[in-house]
Amino acid sequence: MNKLKKIISIKILILTLVFTLVFPYLSMIVPIIDTPNAYASSVNIDINEDDAAKGLALVLALTLISNYFDDKANANNGIDNIEDNDLRLLARLIHAESRGEPYKGQIAVGAVVLNRVKSEQFPNSIRGVVYQDGQFTPVENGQINLAPNQTSVKAARAVLKGKDPSLGALYFYNPKKARTLWWLSTRDTTIEIGNHVFAK
Repeated sequence: MNKLKKIISIKILILTLVFTLVFPYLSMIVPIIDTPNAYASSVNIDINEDDAAKGLALVLALTLISNYFDDKANANNGIDNIEDNDLRLLARLIHAESRGEPYKGQIAVGAVVLNRVKSEQFPNSIRGVVYQDGQFTPVENGQINLAPNQTSVKAARAVLKGKDPSLGALYFYNPKKARTLWWLSTRDTTIEIGNHVFAK
């Protein structure tokens, strides 16, 4: 959050500089474009086209600087810059369920959530799927509230862009830890990635 605040502060400073430095030029440019001769005679001044050009160049330069900070913020995969609630929640679930697993496996865990959203057997929203009673251990033990790392956020973004290494799975489990292994083992396995088995 601190990085985001810093970027916003820099942008406000840049916009303030733009207004302060460029306003005098803009007050000349607008009437010049509209009716240059009438404007010049009405205020009784000589319009300096070089000054107007410098003003426009300054606006362009400061706009480019401002856009640079925007791009830098958007390139950051950290949770600080995530505004989408679904992305944030999905990243937290991926982190809680599969941190330490291969990146492909983390994407697959997130894909299971989206596959459930698309299935008539489960709630039709990411939040509904994640918080459905008895489905995900991290919701029960509170680990869902841990801040996700950048890998989890990256995996969540990949899932929301359509990646699904789980091959359409609706379930995943660790055979060494699963509490309902007897039932899960009856499901059709789609793929095994790291410590997780994915199934339909």
